[in-house]
Amino acid sequence: MQTIDITEQEQDGLKAFILTLRPRRSADPRVAYSFCAILGCIWFCAGTIISMMGGWPVIGFFGAEFIVIAGMVHVFIRHSEVLETIAITANDVTVVRKALGREETKTFPASWAQIHYTASSEISTPLEIRSHGEGIEIGKFLSKNEKNKTAGALNDGLNRIRTAALERP
Repeated sequence: MQTIDITEQEQDGLKAFILTLRPRRSADPRVAYSFCAILGCIWFCAGTIISMMGGWPVIGFFGAEFIVIAGMVHVFIRHSEVLETIAITANDVTVVRKALGREETKTFPASWAQIHYTASSEISTPLEIRSHGEGIEIGKFLSKNEKNKTAGALNDGLNRIRTAALERP
């Protein structure tokens, strides 16, 4: 799955630039939960065999270990289900962040919106969209190179949408 997805659409006769950001994942949720199910079956079989051999006190430790690992996988999957969508139209720039079951929306006027990112090799700097003293950080999960690419794409999209809006009669 791509981390950065860029599309251009027509909305109400106007061009719209839409950028979607997702964090990279080492495993799809289906794969991770399937891994937990397989691991649970293996532990259950091993626990049953050990229990039949007389080591029944070990069963509690097997169960506790499985619960901790399954819980960690669940937390990892929940925290990696972040989706940020930045839509730029002639009128406004809208940022929609969906994370942990909540949705946050912030809108800026397109004519005043600015993309702020200062690339630094030493520290991780935030990528922000600002206007009139307010701002929102986007792409916290992106690497420095991805932030740089995203800032360039956003600036390019914002400039193209502004130019297209000025050329309209």
